[in-house]
Amino acid sequence: MAIDMSLIKSINHDEVEILHNISDLFLGGKGFDCDPTYGRGKFYKSSFPAPELKFDLLPRFDFVKESCATDLPIKDGKLKSLIFDPPFVAGHTKAPTGVIGQKYHGFPYMKDVWSFYDKAITEHSRIVSDGGIYVFKCQDSCSADRNWISHVRVIALAEAAGFYTRDLFILLAKNRLIGHNHKHIQKHARKFHSYFIVFEKLPAGKINKQSSTALEQGVNK
Repeated sequence: MAIDMSLIKSINHDEVEILHNISDLFLGGKGFDCDPTYGRGKFYKSSFPAPELKFDLLPRFDFVKESCATDLPIKDGKLKSLIFDPPFVAGHTKAPTGVIGQKYHGFPYMKDVWSFYDKAITEHSRIVSDGGIYVFKCQDSCSADRNWISHVRVIALAEAAGFYTRDLFILLAKNRLIGHNHKHIQKHARKFHSYFIVFEKLPAGKINKQSSTALEQGVNK
């Protein structure tokens, strides 16, 4: 049976198309209110509209305000939508190196990356309004001979912070950068995908049945 190409699918090679799909399903065809890690604005260089509120730790443009994603100058419940594309790698145990290391001053270990996620999700839960849409882009990774399944962790943290998991999109990649230790014996599958996880902020007082055990079990029930 032929696949209907007009269907919105959970997998895609084009992240901008994923953003349009999220917009069509959850934002009424509009863009996001805020991007707290704007960077070079790669999401918005083609057809997807840029947000009104743009922040970054080290802004590259005059129209981007300086602020950390874990402490944003926004009032409680102000945003109807937010997209978050944080760093997902670690290993900068000395002076910051590489693009991500220079931009975020380095995360020595994956536990530091996850700690950053925790603080960011708490902050974003504060500023996203009830019924608002929160999109978190993340990628699983390997560090110290261990898999760090970040998308499961993010779902657990977000649900504990009052979000409901509405959807999940997978961005496929034909190529990935090879790390400095690529000559070592491979112990885990190389990750050629990342996630756009779509959350909805639940009204205050509404119990998220998914979150009651998610953080403890590390899975989305």
